[in-house]
This record gives sequence, C-alpha cells and structure tokens, in this order.
Amino acid sequence: MHPEAKARSAYVWVFLAGALSGLINSVTQTVIALIALRQSSPDVVGSPVAGSVFGVMGLLGALCAVPIAGVFAVIGFALSVGIVHATARFFGGQGTFDRLAYAFGAIAAPASIISAFLIPFNAIRYVVFCTLPVILLLGLYVLYLEVTAVKAVHQCSWGEAAAAFFMPTILLVLLCGLLVLGTIKLAGPSFNELMQQMQQLPR
Repeated sequence: MHPEAKARSAYVWVFLAGALSGLINSVTQTVIALIALRQSSPDVVGSPVAGSVFGVMGLLGALCAVPIAGVFAVIGFALSVGIVHATARFFGGQGTFDRLAYAFGAIAAPASIISAFLIPFNAIRYVVFCTLPVILLLGLYVLYLEVTAVKAVHQCSWGEAAAAFFMPTILLVLLCGLLVLGTIKLAGPSFNELMQQMQQLPR
C-alpha cells in the first residue's frame, strides 16, 4: 500500500465519484421527467420556450444535487469504514483507519463511477435486464475486494476479515427485524380493533 495512504485522499475520491453519480442520476431523471411530461401534456411542454425553461430548471436542479450527493457519499463512506474498522480492531486487527479508508476508497470510487455510467441504460426498457447482471457481478467483486482489504490492512485471517466486514450489517438487519416485530406486536391490538370497526361500517 502507498506509504502516504490517508483517509483524506479516499474522501476526495469518494466525493468526486458520488458527485458524478449524482449528476448522471439527476440528468437521467430530468430527461425521463421531460419525456413523460411531453407525452402527458404536449401542449404545455411542446413549445420551444416551455421546453427550454423545463430543461434549464432540470439542469440547475441536477447541478445543485452534485455537491449534496458528494457530501452524503463521503458521510456514508466514513461511517461504514469506521464501523468495519472498529469491528476489525475488536477481533484483534492491527491496521489503522487511514489505511483502511484509503483501501476502501480505491475500491469504492471506481465501482461507483462504473455504476453511475450504467444509470442511463437502466432507464431504457428491457436494457435493465442486461445491466443488472453486470451490477450484481460488480457488487460481488467489490465485496471480495473489500474483505481482502480488511484482511491486508488489519493482518488478520479470512474468517476474521469476513466477520469484521459482514457482522455489523447482520446485526443491523437483526436489530431492524426486532424493532419491526416489536412494533407489530404493540400495534397488533389497535390494528385488529381498527379492522373490526371498518368491517362494522354500513356498506
């Protein structure tokens, strides 16, 4: 790994990749919205002036979304790396946060850029069936690379690296499941009473 591996470099990569992804996604959604609006209301968007106004507004919205997408990408990236790093240290890992963030950033940024360029193709009917396998394979390859990064940075075994990477997600899913079950259990009587009242309403 590069001797000057710092988390700051990873943050820059992730910000740029997230901003590019946000730009492509916003532009794609704007084009889709304009096409749908033109089909549903041709009199409104059919004129060149109205079409230009909607296009400029969509472009400005896309440009405003670029830095926001980049900032949220960095926040999510930093949180995920921090959780994985803390879990790896719990298992006896010897790596540092900077080195792990640098490794994860070198993996996440290119993957995000590739996924971003696939966004417009997902908007085309039936083409999504071609891009979906690519996205799935890319996701699996990214998971493998990130587990490998945990193993290399923290100098631990494959089992410890996989546990450090997947255990936070598994615990989060279990916690969400318990919260949902608890909510259903607490709201069950009220929901049953509501259904009974609805059934007793005159038809």
